[in-house]
Amino acid sequence: MDTPSDTLRLNQRPSGFRRFCGTLDLSKAITIRRIIYGQSAKEGLNKFPDHNQHDYLTEDVKATNYDISRNKTKFADVNQVNGTEPTSAPLKRRLAAVLLADVVGYSRLMSIDEENTHVALADYAKDVIEPKVAAQGGRLIRIKGDSFLAEFDSAISAVRCGLDVQDALANHNAVLSADRRIQLRIGINTGDVIVDEHDIYGNSVNIAARLEGLAEPGEIYVTRGVRDQLEGHPGLLFEDRGERRVKNFKTPIRVYRVNSVRGQSRRFLRPLMVLGRCFSPVAFRFRSRSTVLSTAILAVAAMVGAVSLPSWRDQWRATHRTSIMVLPFSNLSADSEQDYLADAITDDLTTDLSRLPGTFVISRGTAFSYKGKPFDAKQVGQECGVRYLLEGSINRIEARMQTNAWLIDTASAAQLWADHFNNEVADLFQLEQDVTGRIASSLGIELIKAEGLRAMDEQGANPDAMDLRVRAMHLYFSSVTPEHSQEARRLLKQAVQRDPYSAEAWGWLAEMLSYDYLRGWNAAGKNELHEADEAVRTALEIDPNLAQAHYAEGLVRRGKGEQQAALTAFTRAVELDPNFARAYAEQGNELTRAGRPSEAIPLAQKAIKLSPRDPALGGFYWIVGRSYFYMGKYRDAIPPLQKSVSARPNMWYNRLYLVSAYALSDHLDEALIALKEFNTRREFAGYTIERVKSSEEAVPDSNPVVVAARQKLHEGLQMAGMPER
Repeated sequence: MDTPSDTLRLNQRPSGFRRFCGTLDLSKAITIRRIIYGQSAKEGLNKFPDHNQHDYLTEDVKATNYDISRNKTKFADVNQVNGTEPTSAPLKRRLAAVLLADVVGYSRLMSIDEENTHVALADYAKDVIEPKVAAQGGRLIRIKGDSFLAEFDSAISAVRCGLDVQDALANHNAVLSADRRIQLRIGINTGDVIVDEHDIYGNSVNIAARLEGLAEPGEIYVTRGVRDQLEGHPGLLFEDRGERRVKNFKTPIRVYRVNSVRGQSRRFLRPLMVLGRCFSPVAFRFRSRSTVLSTAILAVAAMVGAVSLPSWRDQWRATHRTSIMVLPFSNLSADSEQDYLADAITDDLTTDLSRLPGTFVISRGTAFSYKGKPFDAKQVGQECGVRYLLEGSINRIEARMQTNAWLIDTASAAQLWADHFNNEVADLFQLEQDVTGRIASSLGIELIKAEGLRAMDEQGANPDAMDLRVRAMHLYFSSVTPEHSQEARRLLKQAVQRDPYSAEAWGWLAEMLSYDYLRGWNAAGKNELHEADEAVRTALEIDPNLAQAHYAEGLVRRGKGEQQAALTAFTRAVELDPNFARAYAEQGNELTRAGRPSEAIPLAQKAIKLSPRDPALGGFYWIVGRSYFYMGKYRDAIPPLQKSVSARPNMWYNRLYLVSAYALSDHLDEALIALKEFNTRREFAGYTIERVKSSEEAVPDSNPVVVAARQKLHEGLQMAGMPER
């Protein structure tokens, strides 16, 4: 007979088990589920194909067209459990540490080699998971093809088990090709669980499931409760990943990534272990290495390591290349009561920057130990193992707040970037959001630029996957041109070949391919759009919570003419990263294409406010200008379109919309001058109204507002003298 977890998967439906059972309490609901389980087992309905819909909360059990009346069981009989009268049976509860793990890209692995993948996972479950759980005194609740659930008496036991499991799998993967590697995501939480004979339930289990979904491949995510219990524990490091909003929880969950000093040091030993396997007479299948040669190699490694292993901080810096600490912002106001606002900005920036993929941010507790003290940037970098420091100050003068921020390279103490801006002090909460949002958005771009230059200087002719990705992003952010886009595509293709589990690299590859198709660059056609679609699917399979991948998905859907899907993707990107300026702009762009231009303008203006120096700034202004154009406000469209052309002079559409806006607002002389300037540029040679129509067909749209606006565009171009053919 299958386990209750199989029944959960069988009896799933959107309305939820609690709603299905009406006002029954949870003990009755569990009993009803057992009745359903018994019937389903008899009928052979104990398998459900889509495990991704499974929710580990009892009230989220879903059933597909299931008729409970077929059991001919009265609700009164449900209460008579073990011969008791019709009363609610007490639920058994206990405190536990819950560990939930899931295989990354399970469907992809099965599609590549179904039989060997199944065998490898079965071996891994038998040879690693079961003994590792038992070694830490845990109980393996359920295990199926691509996931397992275990409970432990303490948080430290769960975390140690997770680290042991991940380390064993990393050792195994070291001798496999990239497309055959099996990786796990692990989520760990502590709290109260509901216990029955076969399973555990409740919010604590559901939170662990949500953490597992947030975790990156090969890593472990835990809640604040776990971190608080284990902070300062020898050998454990916790990286603050910020607050995340997850399904079915109204309040965000604070998430931490777990690393161990042991895990960092073992990276040095892994190549030697691989060498040992090459000489081993038996293929390595998660079993202990007991041959004399393996023992000798490990002994040599231990001696070498004792002499030459770098400190854990150096290992940490090597792993997390983009490492930063936000130092407490200074309050330069005469009013010392404004200190709280400076502290709040520091705290929010720490959280916001922790959301940047691949970025390690020192916790606020360490950062605030430097508050009000003189310091040397190089020394702080060495003490905390970070490459960058962010400093800043606020100064409130009556109803205005002046903010300054600057980025420092700890290796040279050089200032890499600085920004200065003023805000009205009307709503303090909104002020705080505006300040932190602008700094976080701008700083994300500056960090990419800095890391791109560093990668080229340090890695030279032998870059790894991360270096290649950062170089590509640096090209994009330095200047948006067809040449840079083509080179970025080349680098990103190399990056995904070297690390096929890099969601960021797949996401950026999809974005570059999509933009080339939408812009008509580098001879990109339907093949490139299909390639972008495949890339974004891979990115989201690896990391479904990567905002940039959802942004790229929006571009792919736009290219396919799937307007609502594109809008949904851009909206999801903004939900995941509230400081994602480009996503706000494209969300507005899609609303314009949906015939809702008035709703688009505030979103594009928010993007401009968040990132006033963004490489895509010309695109932001273009979206504002085109929205006014679609509303028939041609005079209002002219100023933002002028700014767009100034920022991005190599785009045909902002220039021609400006020409048409001039003509339609009775500025025919300006229209003639703008069209003449357009025609003198080599990249726009041979443009006609027919070619403009052909370019528009790349993004088909039958919305009446869009159709009418495009006709007005053609009319204005005709008035300015552009030939029809």
